[in-house]
Amino acid sequence: MIRILPLLALALLAFGTVAQAQDATTEAATSPWSTGEHARLRLIAGPTTPTGKQRVGVEIVMSPGFKTYWRTPGEFGVPPAFDWSGSTNIGGLDVRWPVPERFQDSAGYSIGYVGEVVIPISVQPVDPSRPVMVVLKLDYAVCEKICIPARGEASLWLEPGVTTVTSPRLESYEARVPVPVKPGPHNGKLALLDVGLDDTVVDPGLKLVLQTPPGGKVEDIFVEGPGMWSFGKTHLTPEADGTVTARIRINDRPKGVAGPIPLIFTVRGSPKPVETRLDLDIPAAKP
Repeated sequence: MIRILPLLALALLAFGTVAQAQDATTEAATSPWSTGEHARLRLIAGPTTPTGKQRVGVEIVMSPGFKTYWRTPGEFGVPPAFDWSGSTNIGGLDVRWPVPERFQDSAGYSIGYVGEVVIPISVQPVDPSRPVMVVLKLDYAVCEKICIPARGEASLWLEPGVTTVTSPRLESYEARVPVPVKPGPHNGKLALLDVGLDDTVVDPGLKLVLQTPPGGKVEDIFVEGPGMWSFGKTHLTPEADGTVTARIRINDRPKGVAGPIPLIFTVRGSPKPVETRLDLDIPAAKP
């Protein structure tokens, strides 16, 4: 017994050291929370990609019933404004937005996230052999019945070439980022088959024809255009041939603008959300 106790003590000490190392690794993968009124924010690290990019997530958690906004917030809302200027060893940075949802506000609808979201970020280091310091200042809004301005600040030190870190929370939201697809049919995916002006309505609008694979479903479509283009709520009609027709009103457009207009169509649905970019020939609005 006299000999066993020291061995037991050493084993416990070793276990504690391993546990502390695991805790330190866990802490190193996230920044401290930046807490504000009805919301808090932090950065999450993921493993480095095979191409050497660092994977990071901006996690926002809100009080029950509160929401925040997508890059295009809809009729009302404020898109998040990212400031990465304090970062070091960053040569390029790509914000990858998870597919949002549409929610009703008191005076119309908005587009964003309810309760929580993790926005994935891909960071390309200037020198992949050196660490990256990601520093974020984020101005955003959290809303229930009224909107409250929020500001979060977080920083995260990323060692080069770390591929063993796992972040299930970041990965779950990376899976919600729409897959880029070109117009036309695609096996096993949601797809935009055709898009043009809707001649059946008095107000100007778009008419889309979408493909749904077996067991798939179109839930909503978000349309973005450059500048002052604004689009209304999507109205979906399942067709007998298995396609889905979507009609979307053009709420607002820049005066006098016509010709090929670059548009982004984000389709929310299953098996995975998709994003299609195309130029659509739209004539100038009638005076």
